[in-house]
Amino acid sequence: MKLVVVTPRGSKVDTAVQMVTVPGDVGELGILPGHRPLITSLAIGMLSYNEGGRVKQLATNEGFMEVHDDNVVVVTESAEEPDEIDAERAKKSLEAAEAALKDIDPHHDPVAWKQTQEKRLRALNRIAVARFATPEALKIAKAREAASAAG
Repeated sequence: MKLVVVTPRGSKVDTAVQMVTVPGDVGELGILPGHRPLITSLAIGMLSYNEGGRVKQLATNEGFMEVHDDNVVVVTESAEEPDEIDAERAKKSLEAAEAALKDIDPHHDPVAWKQTQEKRLRALNRIAVARFATPEALKIAKAREAASAAG
C-alpha cells in the first residue's frame, strides 16, 4: 500500500508501507492493505507507519486522511520527523501553554482557551515523537543545549 503525507510545505512522505496508524478525532486508526475506502478528520497526534519492516513516526497536526485502493493520503497542517523536533523548545512551549491555561477562563474566553489547549497538545505530541530521534540527532541536540547553557 502507498502512503503519501502532504503539508502546506509540500510532500513529506511518499512511500510503500505495510501499515499506517493515524490519530483520528475519536482515537487511533490502523490502516492495513485492503482497507475499505475511508475519509476522516485527524487530530493532533503521532502518525506511525511500517516501511520495509521498520516503524517510523511523525508528529502531525490536525488534518484529513483518505484511504482508497491501497492508497493512504494524509493532508495535515504539519508533519515532523523525530530528528527535526527541538525537544527543549517543545518543553518550553508546553510550560508556556500550561501557565497560560491557568489564567484563561474557558467560559469567558473559549477561543483563547481552545487555542492554548491546542498549543499544549502540539507540544506534548512533539515531545512524545522526539523520543524516537536517532542517537546522532540526540547528540546534536545535547550539544546545542550545552552551548546555549554556556552562553
